[in-house]
Amino acid sequence: MTTQNYEPTLDLVKERMDKIDGLIEKFKDLPDVQEKLEGARNALVESEEEIMNYYDLTDIAKRDLN
Repeated sequence: MTTQNYEPTLDLVKERMDKIDGLIEKFKDLPDVQEKLEGARNALVESEEEIMNYYDLTDIAKRDLN
């Protein structure tokens, strides 16, 4: 399994992704474990995207109110 190239915006997400990537490498011979870790990594990316979209929307709302 290969990891996608994604550069996180939030430091916490970057730290978690680094940990997950390390575990993926550590368990490279166990496809079931890798699949679960890839799922966790994808969920983390999705969550960060949702958080960043929320911040974008709240920023737009603040500008429109002023």
